[in-house]
Amino acid sequence: MTATALREPPAVAAEPVRQRRRPAATGLLAVVITVPALVIVGLLGVVVYLGFRAHGTPDGALTTSNFTVLFGDAEVWSVVRNTVVYVLVTVGVALFFGTALALLVERSDFGWGRTIATAMVLRILVPGFFTAMGWIFLFHPRIGAVNQWLMEWFHLGHAPVNIVSLVGMGFVEGLALSALVFGMVSASLGALDGSLEEAARASGAGPLRVLFRVTLPLVRPGLLGAGLFAGTIAVSSLDIPLIMGLSNRTYVFSSYLYVATNPSAGTPEYGVPAAFSAVMILLGVAFTLWYQRVLRSGRKYQVVAGKGHRPARIRLGRWRWAAWLFVGGYFLWSTILPVLMVVWISLLPFVQKPSAAAFKVASLDNYRQLDWSFVERGLTTTIKLMVIAPTLAVLMSLAFSFVVVRARRRYRMVYDLVAFLPQAVPTTVFAFGAMIAALYWTRGWYGLYGTLALLVGVTALVQIAFGTRMFNAGLLQIHVELEEAAAMSGASSWTALRRVTLPLLRPVVTYTWLWLALLSLRDLTVPTLIGGQDTLTLSVASWTLFNSGQVGASSALTLLMILFMAPVVVLFLLLTRKNEGKAPV
Repeated sequence: MTATALREPPAVAAEPVRQRRRPAATGLLAVVITVPALVIVGLLGVVVYLGFRAHGTPDGALTTSNFTVLFGDAEVWSVVRNTVVYVLVTVGVALFFGTALALLVERSDFGWGRTIATAMVLRILVPGFFTAMGWIFLFHPRIGAVNQWLMEWFHLGHAPVNIVSLVGMGFVEGLALSALVFGMVSASLGALDGSLEEAARASGAGPLRVLFRVTLPLVRPGLLGAGLFAGTIAVSSLDIPLIMGLSNRTYVFSSYLYVATNPSAGTPEYGVPAAFSAVMILLGVAFTLWYQRVLRSGRKYQVVAGKGHRPARIRLGRWRWAAWLFVGGYFLWSTILPVLMVVWISLLPFVQKPSAAAFKVASLDNYRQLDWSFVERGLTTTIKLMVIAPTLAVLMSLAFSFVVVRARRRYRMVYDLVAFLPQAVPTTVFAFGAMIAALYWTRGWYGLYGTLALLVGVTALVQIAFGTRMFNAGLLQIHVELEEAAAMSGASSWTALRRVTLPLLRPVVTYTWLWLALLSLRDLTVPTLIGGQDTLTLSVASWTLFNSGQVGASSALTLLMILFMAPVVVLFLLLTRKNEGKAPV
């Protein structure tokens, strides 16, 4: 080595050219989602504001009289009691059947897990008013087929079952929501490490002792979440309370709000309903904060191991027949018989129990005599709602979730809480707030009251809660290193989002969009409260026919609606099966 070489300074690597950094995607998205976030909070603020205005109108005097009337009115307290009973029965029934079926699938050798899971998805997608009509045709005190048979066979003077009672309404709603509970509890059980259950069995504990002392306590957060989810949906639901409770004036919160804002005569009184809704907002937020606290303290229940250990399944043995009886009875009474009764009534000129005499007068007249211009109007609005609302909801949910999961700032949790508000607060409250805001603050050329724009906008906003739960989970499964690698290659944050993150999220996007489209099709709550004559949906059209006494025509239209759902349901199931078992990225 020469002296010259020794004196030569070491080569210095050329400094990389620093490219001008573009604004981070999360920062711009945070600005964008501020608009829907403010609308969500604003709709709730409108309801609270009108609760302190005389008669619930913006130009009314400031007053607390609405709350005084609310807490002093015997009729309102009757609605409160009815709502509490209705929700408790709903949650109890949903938790019982949903948890029992989940335990059979995840912890026993019963088998048929995929078939039961598929059937439960179909059960969720069947509109609530559809099964409510079927249960009325089965167990109504006057026209119910089963009640009529029981009275004939046992010479009874009155119907033994009254399904249009408060408990009956809660039972039917609970059966409808048991499928949701099944999905949530199954997910908790499937992710649970079974080593503690194995240890309990090795210590001599029997199956029931293991179930009540080990398994159920470990999935307690999941059970609480499922119960809270079912309870909030029950409070929001309008279809079953309208179909089963309106005729005998059995009101719960949602049907009370509908009747108060849509009186058959006179001017609507919005003051007390607004005050009632304000209380429901407070309760909804309180329950949500309580549940989040339960989840934070739920780390003591975390026993999910990385070993992939699966517990030994309990052998049913001689009890297999009882399991078959339970599963078969559940699907028979919750879905099959109500559907068959709706099909039967759609073929008759008036409601009759199945018999040879009734079969002779069965025909397709109800289908032929449908007002097809009425149906076409409902179909047109429904298609627009199914396409536009889920698309908007998916876009907004993606933006919310990307900020919540990827942003490194504290404000992201505020957006997460706002996105969850449509689930925590009854949907009827959002629809009520939107109706009032459109009625009083949008006039003339920008009037929104009764328009498709209002219907689509509110539907999309209330769907954000579901969309963000899906995309939060999806983004957490995509490691941030993939986006960082794209950035190291010179890609901007937007390019990384478009070329890396979104392609990986495509299955979740498609799944969520199809699910929201089906929920838009079956929804009766939002279209009933804020829709108009020009924004009639198929679900509202069916309810209108039923409420006007055209039961056969309503049944026929409801079945046509189910047929319209079928292709989307098949596509949804195919996508679900295709993506089963895919590992997180």
